[in-house]
Amino acid sequence: MNKRSGMYWICTALAALLTASCGSQTGQGPAGGEKDRQVTVSTEPVTLKFAINMGWLGPDEFQKYFEEPVRKRYPHITLEAIDMTKPEFALDKIIAGGTVPDLVMTASPIMYRFLGTGLEHNIEPLIKSFQFDMSRYNQIAVESVKTASRQNQLIGLPWTMHFSALYYNKDIFDKFGVAYPKDGMTWEETRELAKKVTRYEGGVQYRGLEPDKSTRVASVLSYGFIDPAAEKATVNNDNWKKVFGLLKSIYDIPGNNKIGLAGTGYNQFVKDRTLAMLASVNYLPNFKEAQNLNWDMAQYPSFPELKDTGMQVDEWILHVTAQSKHKEQAFQVITAVLSDEVQTEIAKNGRFPVLTGKTVEDVFGSNLPYAQGKHLKAAFLSKPAKALPVSKYDSFAEGHMASLIEPVVKGEKDINSILREAEEAINKHIEANKIK
Repeated sequence: MNKRSGMYWICTALAALLTASCGSQTGQGPAGGEKDRQVTVSTEPVTLKFAINMGWLGPDEFQKYFEEPVRKRYPHITLEAIDMTKPEFALDKIIAGGTVPDLVMTASPIMYRFLGTGLEHNIEPLIKSFQFDMSRYNQIAVESVKTASRQNQLIGLPWTMHFSALYYNKDIFDKFGVAYPKDGMTWEETRELAKKVTRYEGGVQYRGLEPDKSTRVASVLSYGFIDPAAEKATVNNDNWKKVFGLLKSIYDIPGNNKIGLAGTGYNQFVKDRTLAMLASVNYLPNFKEAQNLNWDMAQYPSFPELKDTGMQVDEWILHVTAQSKHKEQAFQVITAVLSDEVQTEIAKNGRFPVLTGKTVEDVFGSNLPYAQGKHLKAAFLSKPAKALPVSKYDSFAEGHMASLIEPVVKGEKDINSILREAEEAINKHIEANKIK
């Protein structure tokens, strides 16, 4: 190499280094376990369109978990939220209108709204190039992204998820001199305990237990509604007979037949205060409105064959879209939300983190004054059942199946008849809504 060409290469190398230091940065993984990364990302200012259901979040949560952490770690990135809560900004409508987001948030039970849009993108190359340590996160939650999407690669990463728990009203147990629920109880043991606190006294009917929707209980056993590949209902079988049989035996406790699914059960527990036990999802943030409710929580009831297993994974997932021109920056947003700092803050505020370990368990709910002294570790005692493959017909099937317990409890129809009719109704809905 002659002197002139040698000087050329030195100058070129220096220019490249200067450009890299001024206009790019090393990709970063979660705080607390970072290494030097292989990928370099432009630090030129960029605005990322983020399609997200803002109605799912509490006040200031978008700012707290997304905007502020991203601004702190990646000041060159600005997030422009597209609120999919509004009908005019539903994902299919914004795509049809020519707007393609860089990031989309979905939930595992309704991921079918995202699948088939053409936005799906395999983010495993990004995970690899950023050397992002996936071993630190809930592995069932991560794998459930693949299961729900029916794909062999990750098309997104979860950032928070529900947990299952058994909430109980201590005042009702104290009133009747009954011992509080314990961790590790089976459904049968929980039902027997419910009999002791299902009483009519002082003109008030107290219910012992609300097990919540049949679909949630069935999800523990990985019983779904539809085979997505065959597009056929899968509810007229012994699996669902088992679930309906259990629920009927609980509602058949004399005085316990005032069915309270989802929000209705929550209201019986928090507002009416006539419900002794509620087996359901994460209600910790909601208990803020019930400051003087004397509540606590225990581990979610289990089936003997699936000890320490709760409802199937119900998680919120962040996706980088295939059409985004800023995939690396979009992935940086995900790394910010999955950082130790943000995941710990999520845990402190009573949302369930996907980051695992003693640190998040120890601080869980610590920012909630009304949750102090409660047995919050119960939230970590049951592992979630893996998510099921989703179908675009699940919304109809889930609502239909959840509603069927009432005629069974009222004695209007037997379980065999109700399940046979449900399978016919779901299959009829599928056929009517298939793309011809």
